[in-house]
Amino acid sequence: MRDDRVAFDPMARKSETPGRLFSLMIPCVLLLLAAGCGNGSRPAGACAEVPGALDRLESPPVNIRYGFYTDFNPVSYAGTQDPDDPGFDVPRGYEPDLIEAAVRLSRDRLRVTPAGIGSPFGGIWLKSASGRFDMVGGGITALEGRRFDPDDPETPLITFGAGHVRFLQSLLVRADSPVTSHDDLDSSTSVGVLRDTTGESRLLRLTGITDGEGYVRAGTVITLGEESEEGSTVTAGAGTHRITSAGSTKGIRNRVRLRAPGGDVPLVVYFSSEAEQVAAVKDGRADAAARGEIGNLIAARAAGGLLRVTAVDAENPETGAFSYPNTPEGDSLRLAMDALVNCLTDGGEIGFARWHENPGVFLERARRYAPD
Repeated sequence: MRDDRVAFDPMARKSETPGRLFSLMIPCVLLLLAAGCGNGSRPAGACAEVPGALDRLESPPVNIRYGFYTDFNPVSYAGTQDPDDPGFDVPRGYEPDLIEAAVRLSRDRLRVTPAGIGSPFGGIWLKSASGRFDMVGGGITALEGRRFDPDDPETPLITFGAGHVRFLQSLLVRADSPVTSHDDLDSSTSVGVLRDTTGESRLLRLTGITDGEGYVRAGTVITLGEESEEGSTVTAGAGTHRITSAGSTKGIRNRVRLRAPGGDVPLVVYFSSEAEQVAAVKDGRADAAARGEIGNLIAARAAGGLLRVTAVDAENPETGAFSYPNTPEGDSLRLAMDALVNCLTDGGEIGFARWHENPGVFLERARRYAPD
């Protein structure tokens, strides 16, 4: 797996593909890992499998209902978070550009109809098995546990396709914050998270609120909201409650606050959207937001120096992928999309950093390698 360290010139103007609005420049060095799975080495003939994969499709053109998360700028987002606005179903960002190029590379043997999926993020990967979508994206970390319904860990509902992007978790803090690592978080600090995300699970693990299996520290007071009586609480015993990036114990799925015992861990506060997390750090309702490095860098740049990114967890990279239903039809589509994605990313050599420098990189490869 290759480590991409790409410097961005804050005065440079990035190119744009038609219909894509991405011109944020990041005035720092991004630690971004190249896309792809395995060891990140370039396979011979990354596009060699495309003609055969397309020939195996039944009755092309294949119409794909593509569900995308609308609130993960710049990986997968929409211009509005209002489901009643037509713009909610117009995808933007890294993943939508990859999908658009895959359609071009297939010479329209694949056709895509996008539909936005708004917050909350937790569980969106399972929506490809709902019957509404044929594939789902949105900066989803591919984890084996996410293939299952949390209430039925025996039967996998979905599969994940080829990895196409890498993520690192981090903290977003105010510029004057003394926090530089997770070790600086204690009972006097608070951290904003989104439920059932790798940002949440990594924070809990790194601070010791959960153990390696995701079990919550005994004595932790979990405040509930929404469906429960507002403000009601549950106190965790030893091994009684679990929180992972694939889900959590049924009785605490609507958690809104989490206070673990001891002076060495922060108060965890739950928000419903990326924007609320960032706003909470800005106005002091939270001392930090636990999110992916890519999104945090974008938020820091947009804040004009008020925020900064720290505590990047470079030792635990995550692989993002699209989800597909665990059915013969889903497998057929996954195999075709995997061949297209591997070609467009050059077997893992082209990832987010290269796309950020040149948002047209996938379309350029699609035009070059589209089979006759």
